[in-house]
Amino acid sequence: MSLRVLMMGVMLLGISLSIGISSWLSTHDSHRQIEELFDAQMLQSAKILEMFYGSQTLIGQDSLVNHPLLLSIKPTKVETFNEDANAQQLAYEQKLAFQIWTPEGQLLVRSANTAEQPMAEFVVGYHRKMYMGSLWHMYSYFSPRNNVWIIAGQRDDVRKELVDQIMGNSLIAPAIVFPLVSLLMIFLSYLLLEPLQTLADKLKRRDPSDLTPLHMRLPSELVTVRDAMNAYIARVAAAMSRERKFSGDAAHELKTPLAVIKLHHQGLLESDNPEELLLHHQAIDKGIEQIAHTVEQMLLLSRVESLEQLNVTEVGISELVQQVLNDMLPIIADYQWELHLPEKIMVIADPFYLKLVLKNLIDNACKYSDKAGPIKINAWEDKQHGTAVLQIQDSGPGLDEESCRQITERFFRVANENVAGSGLGLSICAQIVGLHKGKLTIKPGVPDGLDVRVILPKPVKQR
Repeated sequence: MSLRVLMMGVMLLGISLSIGISSWLSTHDSHRQIEELFDAQMLQSAKILEMFYGSQTLIGQDSLVNHPLLLSIKPTKVETFNEDANAQQLAYEQKLAFQIWTPEGQLLVRSANTAEQPMAEFVVGYHRKMYMGSLWHMYSYFSPRNNVWIIAGQRDDVRKELVDQIMGNSLIAPAIVFPLVSLLMIFLSYLLLEPLQTLADKLKRRDPSDLTPLHMRLPSELVTVRDAMNAYIARVAAAMSRERKFSGDAAHELKTPLAVIKLHHQGLLESDNPEELLLHHQAIDKGIEQIAHTVEQMLLLSRVESLEQLNVTEVGISELVQQVLNDMLPIIADYQWELHLPEKIMVIADPFYLKLVLKNLIDNACKYSDKAGPIKINAWEDKQHGTAVLQIQDSGPGLDEESCRQITERFFRVANENVAGSGLGLSICAQIVGLHKGKLTIKPGVPDGLDVRVILPKPVKQR
């Protein structure tokens, strides 16, 4: 659905409802006020008639009993307020009527537009009734001082005409303004959404390889969209850069064992010496093993980097380390171990991925340690920072400070290193520990070897 159409539809609907409700309230309120105004006018007319009748002498009042006074009304042709006429020409007088009666039902005074029967009952108050073919509003009033009933009346069409006129006037302005407002809104919608269209056009024309940030002036409401898009472009650029580097490094790492395999395969074809054939077979097997290990580590690294969320829970460090050592028993059986693992130390971690970290770190410790030297695994709590620390310290040759800083980079290998590997294990460990909101530190051991520490958050309740 078009945002422009939706916005205009909602706004026009709101304006229509606003005009409709306002007109209805105005009409309802006007009708009520007109009713009150004309009711008050009839009451006032009744009291004026009371003063008129009371000002007559007793002789004059008695004479009206047998000869009722008739108030003549001049006929006119102008029936409505909308027609161009002055007050004397209007037929408004034809729509007003009054009568004065004795309590015994003798007519004393009436207007010419009434019959010689009472317009309303002799009951004090307001009445609505059909009279002479029209709906009339009546007011009956008893004058105790003059002992007469006074009835004032007004035709309903007078009131209805005024309400209709007010209603018509209230609709004329909206009928003129609404189309103008609609046109103005259409113009403003195109004007205000033009920056969005410009942004869309700029993105359509953008080269797929162009990952530079967007620089264009936009309304404040679209600045956040531009900034979010720039942040997304930056993430895509960083991901592509990592992938290019990863692909280049992987190709470089796989090129060497493939070249070795090819070379020894050629040697197999050219040699008849059993010893040389065995040497070539061993070299090929070693190259295949190295390729398989590198590919396996690359797939694991790709899997770790694509993770968005870990399945973390509370786990005990001692329990996880014991499980990993049991799984690796054939590899670690010939080494000397010193373990100090308090059972009460808990961390927030994904058991599966944390075991991968421990297997990599313990495997590395075995590769670089002398079997006579001990491998130490310790754990303790850092209550100040609310973390738990797992330390793995081997007895190997160790590394200098610069190598320790670079060791977690992809495919990093120490010069002249004779131990087989892909250079991805510690990079994978660092990625996994980072996903746990933890930290992997590597520094030279004391007095020798490497001091590797995995720092992970503890459960909140234990802090």
